[in-house]
Amino acid sequence: MIVALLSQAGTTVRGAYDVLVSMSVISLFIPYLFLFSAMIRMQSRAASAEVRRVPGGRPVAILLASIGLLSTAGTILLSLIPGADETNKALAVAKVLGATVVLVGLGVGVFLYSKLKKR
Repeated sequence: MIVALLSQAGTTVRGAYDVLVSMSVISLFIPYLFLFSAMIRMQSRAASAEVRRVPGGRPVAILLASIGLLSTAGTILLSLIPGADETNKALAVAKVLGATVVLVGLGVGVFLYSKLKKR
């Protein structure tokens, strides 16, 4: 709620909605960056017999993961571009980035707290 309220500062309802959508897109696509990066990284390791590989082997797997990585990064970058009706574009980008950092930081904080609590 705090992040949602702060994203409305200095903008219209439409601008606040655009900030929340952009923030959601970025925070939801960050795990895909890790997923495609891990696929590229795992191609250098040997796999056991029961592991199912991508048809075409290592080159195809790296190509597909690279396409996924680039398209995901492109989506994240494009979601940072404010709408044409936004009056203060720099503020809109700052709000999207700041709110995303807060949102992801809260998630990391909850994760670290639960790991600490297990010990």
